[in-house]
Amino acid sequence: MTVAITATMAGCAVRSGGDPKPASTSTTETSDTRFADLLPPRPDELNLRNVDPCSELLTEQQLRELRYDLGYARPPLPDHSDIHGGDDCTFSSTGSAGGVGRNLRTLVGISTTEGALAWVTDPHRAPETRPVVVTVDRYSALVLPHPLLPDNCLVVVDTAEGQYLEVWVSPALGEETSVAPYCSEAERVASMAIQTISASR
Repeated sequence: MTVAITATMAGCAVRSGGDPKPASTSTTETSDTRFADLLPPRPDELNLRNVDPCSELLTEQQLRELRYDLGYARPPLPDHSDIHGGDDCTFSSTGSAGGVGRNLRTLVGISTTEGALAWVTDPHRAPETRPVVVTVDRYSALVLPHPLLPDNCLVVVDTAEGQYLEVWVSPALGEETSVAPYCSEAERVASMAIQTISASR
């Protein structure tokens, strides 16, 4: 189940990513001037409809590279988002299958009912400051550390009009004090997922 964010996304870091120069356009306007022109046009529309996040976003080779034992050694956990209603899936790296664990829990999800900018226009989710924007395998993505949990990070990739890929990463066990490795992992997983789905479309 996707972690519910009901508090305002306050205190997000500010960092600028490279601006790609794609040919197609996208609807990225928002009436909030803090977030005007936040997302540049997409390189193309990557349709995520009817994609199973448990079986079609990360290959077994990628799961082994990530050392996500809950994914190749054991089945991942399917669920639905409480936020947008789309399918999501939880993978983890704990070493419980006999491998070397990385103490990570990663949720990948797909929304086909709202666009990426919902994360800055919905008052229940909008950050108080302009969020980080990075490029994930040609697509722009919002990087949104959790305002209350310093070791939880969300990356939202703007894949198509009214659609996005989301990747949440947090510790599988215990708590940490830095969000940086979790945001880095979320970007890495998002890039792998985009590569995988792009190759099948």
